[in-house]
Amino acid sequence: METIKIRIEKLFERLGHFLYRYWAITLIVMFSLIGVMLSQLWPVVDTSSEGMLYKNDPGRIIYDKFRDQFGNSAIIVVGIEAPDIFDPIFLKKLKLLHEELENKVPFVRDVTSLINARNTRGDGDTLYVDDLLQGFPDGDIDLLKIKKLALNNRLYLNNIISTDGKVTAVVIETEASIDKHSVGEEVFDGFEDDEAFDESGTEINGKKELKRHYFSAEENTIVVASLEKVLEKYPDENFNITLAGGPIVVETYNRITRKDLIRLIIASNIIITFFLAVFFRRLSGVILPFIIVASALLSTIGLMAITNLHITFFTIVLPSFLIAVGIADSVHILAIFYKKYEEGSGKEDAIAYALGHSGLAIVMTSLTTAAGLMSFSFSELAAIAELGMISSAGVILALIYSVIMLPALLAVIPIKRKKMIIKGKSGIMDRVLLVFADFSTSHPMKIITASIILFVIAVYGILQLEFSHNLLTYFPDHFKIKSDVMLIDQKFRGALVIESVLDTKKENGVYDPEFLNRLEKISQDLEQVDPGDIFVGKVMTINDVLKETNKALHGNDPAFYRIPQDKLTIAQEFLLFENSGSDDLENIVDSQFSKTRVSIKIPWVDLVIIDRFIGELEERFSHVFKDTAEVTITGMTALMGRTITAAIHSMTQSYIIAFVIITALMLLLVGNLKLGLLSMIPNLLPIVLVMGIMGFAGVSLDLTSLMIGSIAIGLVVDDTMHFMYNFRKYYDLTGDPKKAVQETMLGTGRAIAITSLVLCANFFILMIATLKNSDLFGFFTGIVTIIALLADFVLAPALMVVVTQKKIDN
Repeated sequence: METIKIRIEKLFERLGHFLYRYWAITLIVMFSLIGVMLSQLWPVVDTSSEGMLYKNDPGRIIYDKFRDQFGNSAIIVVGIEAPDIFDPIFLKKLKLLHEELENKVPFVRDVTSLINARNTRGDGDTLYVDDLLQGFPDGDIDLLKIKKLALNNRLYLNNIISTDGKVTAVVIETEASIDKHSVGEEVFDGFEDDEAFDESGTEINGKKELKRHYFSAEENTIVVASLEKVLEKYPDENFNITLAGGPIVVETYNRITRKDLIRLIIASNIIITFFLAVFFRRLSGVILPFIIVASALLSTIGLMAITNLHITFFTIVLPSFLIAVGIADSVHILAIFYKKYEEGSGKEDAIAYALGHSGLAIVMTSLTTAAGLMSFSFSELAAIAELGMISSAGVILALIYSVIMLPALLAVIPIKRKKMIIKGKSGIMDRVLLVFADFSTSHPMKIITASIILFVIAVYGILQLEFSHNLLTYFPDHFKIKSDVMLIDQKFRGALVIESVLDTKKENGVYDPEFLNRLEKISQDLEQVDPGDIFVGKVMTINDVLKETNKALHGNDPAFYRIPQDKLTIAQEFLLFENSGSDDLENIVDSQFSKTRVSIKIPWVDLVIIDRFIGELEERFSHVFKDTAEVTITGMTALMGRTITAAIHSMTQSYIIAFVIITALMLLLVGNLKLGLLSMIPNLLPIVLVMGIMGFAGVSLDLTSLMIGSIAIGLVVDDTMHFMYNFRKYYDLTGDPKKAVQETMLGTGRAIAITSLVLCANFFILMIATLKNSDLFGFFTGIVTIIALLADFVLAPALMVVVTQKKIDN
């Protein structure tokens, strides 16, 4: 094993000589590779729920079928508060807004407000389905009569009119699928228009016709931007506008993510510059790592565009992560290079020595980090799997640039020698490192005992952790989106919709009075649901149409607002409604009247609560329709609930996979079973301690914080590998564990300290992010890094002293 290591180290030395002599060719190849990556477009930001799932995910397939049949499930709610929402002046302004939204906001399937709300009425044997304010403002309309009618219409309340009658809503439904050419190229001006579209279209008359695709994050961005542009001129003291709904919240999150991404990259670069300047006190010590980091980061972002991967909830942490990895690789090479160069070696020999000394360790640590991240690729969530793949690729790119491009840059850049430190004296950092070495090797059992106690306490804290994921809580309290969503939830009892599809499996099965009676019963029961953490604001079903029609055909008598108990009558009334000119049934029932849609409106609450509530809905519906219809729960909100369940399962799986792979690589590097297994303890302890701290602090585990463990174990193990690799080397030479620890500290210890501090600072930089989830992720991952550094400098040496001392005593 040792012979193989020596051979590999010599190969790296020969690589160093080669790169020094052929630096020009090397740099041309490297910069050409970077150029190819940078030639691609910036990736699209997509934090939608369906975007987080694989296209073949069962939940997504069901939702796609729902969209094909009934259209989109997510709605945008424009709430408008006024002293009197039935005042003629107000209604004229509302009509202008309604028409502008229909004409100027692209990808809109339907706009519903007081202007065009369905008004089903009868006149003798004739059924009329009109707009509520049809003919307004030119016609002779009795607004007092209209107001009374509207406030007593169950269809309108908690839908387009608040229960107190002081707020009205414009409900916008977007298209379920898009054909780029059907809306015109001008819609996409100013947007990256090729990202979301299926390029596998066919040639028609010499032009490529693109296939239709489902409404995506790109279209949502255009819709919200167009909507805001329309709305900006309307608000005043008598026309107060609020904006809510899933598409609005997601787009707001996406915008902040895009802005934060740039800010975080800039801030990280400032931090890097500061720390490298302090530690190396050389211009080259700042510029060279910066080139490596920038190359790795930009290449990875370009690779995302090439592979059509989107920026998601999770990739916001990617810049800080890759910056830290790139710095770690560069610092380990530069630290040894500068030391050897200042001792009097020529530049070529110093480069070769640095690669020979650290090359193998850097490769192994990079592979370990990549392996830890690749554990995400087994995730049930596509977004997490993609993060694992792209971040792993980024780590490998950082490795290539560090091992290949960095030595070539060292060869071409002029570097002055610094004055040697007088023998017998040492720098401040060396003295600090020796203090750690002396302390850890002098009190090994006390350190191990204290670590065990902390571990036990932390485990108790971990037991206090609870799962949670609420996108709205990530926004700062002063953000208008939070108050807007709360107001809409209060006035209209929610803006999220859970969809249920009831399939009778037979033509005209929906005509069955028994089926409709069961549907009516469960709708009434659901509207009484209010366990405290969630409530049902409204249930909209095909029965609404039927009861309206039945009432209208009986002289508009409210007593007939009920379901007819005769199948033939039901069929006739539905036929009359269809013949009235309204197309509303197309959104509720299929053409064969075999399946129908049930829309359940709920407020914005935690996804864990929603997921639990969806389980309860499935039980309720399955029980009620067990011998009548097949029940499917779907919709955007259902997918949102699906993500948290999949994430919890995936993270548990990724932890196990990462631990197994990293342990195997550690054993391979160290070359000793006992030392390899013991070396994993300093890697696991920091993660356990931080998870325990989170539990005691009442911090919930959400989709972001769940990644801390897997990312941290991939990062902190790097320094442990460098420590163990060098300890084993010096221990084999001296046979003295204390001497081996001291030499390891003075050798690779400096680089470990520098990389850990830079790593820590880069994660703490996330605390300047606008969104709270990034803030917390950065804070706790930074804490993990600090604890990991202490574990490597205190616990790891203590463990090595104990295990090797026993070997000596025996």
